[in-house]
Amino acid sequence: MESEHAPQRSGYTHAPDSVRESGQNQDFQTIDLAFLGSMVPGIIHNFATPLSGVLGATQLLEKRAAAMEELLRASEQMDAARRGELLDQAERSRTNVEILARNAQHLVGMLQVLVQRINRGAGDACDFNSLNELLQDEVRFLDANLLFKHKVNKRSNLAEKMPCVRCIYGHVASVIEEFVIGTLRLHDTGQGSMEMEFTTTAEPPTITISAVFAPRASAESDICAPLEPHLARLREEGWAVEHTLEPLRRELRLVCPRGSTMP
Repeated sequence: MESEHAPQRSGYTHAPDSVRESGQNQDFQTIDLAFLGSMVPGIIHNFATPLSGVLGATQLLEKRAAAMEELLRASEQMDAARRGELLDQAERSRTNVEILARNAQHLVGMLQVLVQRINRGAGDACDFNSLNELLQDEVRFLDANLLFKHKVNKRSNLAEKMPCVRCIYGHVASVIEEFVIGTLRLHDTGQGSMEMEFTTTAEPPTITISAVFAPRASAESDICAPLEPHLARLREEGWAVEHTLEPLRRELRLVCPRGSTMP
């Protein structure tokens, strides 16, 4: 009986190569779709704010262009006041064009960051990455929240000659994003603007994000909870993590594992 069952056990535990490859492909697709799915709400929100600026400026330009056309038709009979009005309309239109250009550049920058996030963060590959570039990309992607919505006074202090760090891009990026968004939720915008500083140091390779803010009276008591799963994942990969929350200040410090750098 044992000899009859042995081949069956062997056939069950060792699936054909084609079956294993198919399962692996499905796993990779699931990882990619899950990563992209988690990004969709943030993508929509971050693009909506600057895009609304583009649309609003465009609508104003359309109205002012119609008014300028009427003024130009009557240019021969214009007095000094009417000519001044025309010049004022032209100046306002120029300002709106500058707003359009600025928001368009911001959208282009966000698209570039989005492509990088998809390419680098869609898997669990541990590759060498520049912490300076990673941090800058995340800040650019979050600018819609930082600048347009919350009016954050942000500063960057990036180390020179920063070595590349071996890490999983998506894991580090997720921690930065969750920390920033979670901190913004705490801030009472009616009490003034928030100050946020993004810093890197080369030895040891470290990312530090600090925020000074006025907390909302209704701030949740478990505000650290959403960040903890991301921090736990970095700790498992050998990162030293320091996360402090004080009444008017919050700070996150991520220190790369030793032996994971490349000049």
